[in-house]
Amino acid sequence: MMRGSLCVAAAALLALGGCQVWPVNQDPSGMNYRRSADRVVEAIQAYKQDKGVWPSSLAALTPAYIPAIPDDPHLDYHPYDGSVLYHYIPQWPQLRPVWCQSVGATTEWRCKEKVI
Repeated sequence: MMRGSLCVAAAALLALGGCQVWPVNQDPSGMNYRRSADRVVEAIQAYKQDKGVWPSSLAALTPAYIPAIPDDPHLDYHPYDGSVLYHYIPQWPQLRPVWCQSVGATTEWRCKEKVI
Protein backbone atom coordinates (compact mmCIF):
# COMPACT_ATOMS: atom_id res chain seq x y z
CA MET A 1 0.00 0.00 0.00
CA MET A 2 2.80 2.42 0.93
CA ARG A 3 4.63 1.65 -2.31
CA GLY A 4 1.51 2.47 -4.36
CA SER A 5 1.12 5.83 -2.61
CA LEU A 6 4.75 6.66 -3.31
CA CYS A 7 4.31 5.82 -6.98
CA VAL A 8 1.24 8.07 -7.24
CA ALA A 9 3.07 10.91 -5.47
CA ALA A 10 6.11 10.52 -7.71
CA ALA A 11 3.92 10.55 -10.84
CA ALA A 12 2.15 13.71 -9.65
CA LEU A 13 5.47 15.48 -9.03
CA LEU A 14 6.76 14.49 -12.45
CA ALA A 15 3.59 15.80 -14.10
CA LEU A 16 3.86 19.12 -12.27
CA GLY A 17 7.54 19.36 -13.03
CA GLY A 18 6.69 19.44 -16.74
CA CYS A 19 4.59 22.58 -16.32
CA GLN A 20 6.30 25.80 -17.30
CA VAL A 21 5.46 28.74 -15.09
CA TRP A 22 6.33 32.08 -16.66
CA PRO A 23 6.81 35.51 -15.08
CA VAL A 24 3.85 37.84 -15.64
CA ASN A 25 3.47 38.67 -19.35
CA GLN A 26 6.50 36.55 -20.29
CA ASP A 27 4.47 33.54 -21.44
CA PRO A 28 4.45 32.88 -25.22
CA SER A 29 0.96 34.38 -25.71
CA GLY A 30 1.82 37.43 -23.62
CA MET A 31 4.99 38.03 -25.63
CA ASN A 32 3.01 37.90 -28.91
CA TYR A 33 0.39 40.29 -27.53
CA ARG A 34 3.07 42.66 -26.35
CA ARG A 35 4.75 42.66 -29.78
CA SER A 36 1.41 43.54 -31.41
CA ALA A 37 0.77 46.28 -28.86
CA ASP A 38 4.33 47.60 -29.33
CA ARG A 39 3.67 48.11 -33.06
CA VAL A 40 0.58 50.17 -32.21
CA VAL A 41 2.49 52.25 -29.64
CA GLU A 42 5.22 52.88 -32.22
CA ALA A 43 2.53 54.09 -34.65
CA ILE A 44 1.14 56.38 -31.92
CA GLN A 45 4.64 57.79 -31.37
CA ALA A 46 5.11 58.43 -35.11
CA TYR A 47 1.71 60.14 -35.34
CA LYS A 48 2.58 62.41 -32.39
CA GLN A 49 5.98 63.18 -33.92
CA ASP A 50 4.38 64.16 -37.26
CA LYS A 51 1.28 66.01 -36.06
CA GLY A 52 2.26 67.28 -32.61
CA VAL A 53 -0.80 65.81 -30.89
CA TRP A 54 -1.92 62.35 -29.80
CA PRO A 55 -4.30 60.64 -32.22
CA SER A 56 -7.94 60.99 -31.15
CA SER A 57 -8.42 57.24 -31.64
CA LEU A 58 -6.50 54.22 -32.85
CA ALA A 59 -8.48 54.38 -36.10
CA ALA A 60 -6.61 57.62 -36.92
CA LEU A 61 -3.42 55.55 -37.28
CA THR A 62 -4.61 53.46 -40.22
CA PRO A 63 -3.40 53.11 -42.89
CA ALA A 64 -0.71 55.83 -42.81
CA TYR A 65 1.03 54.69 -39.61
CA ILE A 66 -0.01 51.05 -39.30
CA PRO A 67 -1.86 48.87 -41.84
CA ALA A 68 -4.47 47.69 -39.32
CA ILE A 69 -5.11 47.69 -35.58
CA PRO A 70 -4.71 44.12 -34.29
CA ASP A 71 -7.85 42.33 -33.13
CA ASP A 72 -5.96 40.32 -30.56
CA PRO A 73 -5.31 41.58 -28.00
CA HIS A 74 -8.09 44.12 -27.79
CA LEU A 75 -6.41 47.45 -27.08
CA ASP A 76 -7.86 50.29 -25.03
CA TYR A 77 -6.34 53.62 -25.96
CA HIS A 78 -6.07 56.72 -23.77
CA PRO A 79 -5.70 59.80 -26.00
CA TYR A 80 -4.84 62.13 -23.11
CA ASP A 81 -1.34 60.59 -22.79
CA GLY A 82 -1.06 58.09 -25.67
CA SER A 83 -1.06 55.07 -23.37
CA VAL A 84 -2.45 51.68 -24.29
CA LEU A 85 -3.99 48.94 -22.13
CA TYR A 86 -4.65 45.29 -22.92
CA HIS A 87 -5.47 42.16 -20.99
CA TYR A 88 -5.53 38.44 -21.62
CA ILE A 89 -5.70 35.08 -19.86
CA PRO A 90 -2.47 33.06 -20.16
CA GLN A 91 -2.43 29.38 -21.01
CA TRP A 92 -2.49 26.67 -18.36
CA PRO A 93 -1.10 26.48 -15.71
CA GLN A 94 -1.26 30.28 -15.30
CA LEU A 95 -4.93 31.11 -15.57
CA ARG A 96 -5.15 34.47 -13.78
CA PRO A 97 -5.92 37.36 -16.12
CA VAL A 98 -2.96 39.60 -16.90
CA TRP A 99 -3.49 43.35 -17.36
CA CYS A 100 -0.80 45.42 -19.07
CA GLN A 101 -0.59 49.18 -19.51
CA SER A 102 2.06 51.09 -21.37
CA VAL A 103 3.98 53.74 -19.48
CA GLY A 104 2.66 56.72 -21.42
CA ALA A 105 3.22 56.28 -25.13
CA THR A 106 6.24 54.02 -24.69
CA THR A 107 6.87 50.34 -25.23
CA GLU A 108 7.60 49.95 -21.52
CA TRP A 109 4.81 47.86 -20.00
CA ARG A 110 3.54 47.49 -16.45
CA CYS A 111 1.81 44.15 -16.17
CA LYS A 112 0.20 42.42 -13.24
CA GLU A 113 -2.05 39.48 -12.57
CA LYS A 114 -5.58 40.28 -11.48
CA VAL A 115 -7.59 38.07 -9.18
CA ILE A 116 -11.24 38.06 -10.11
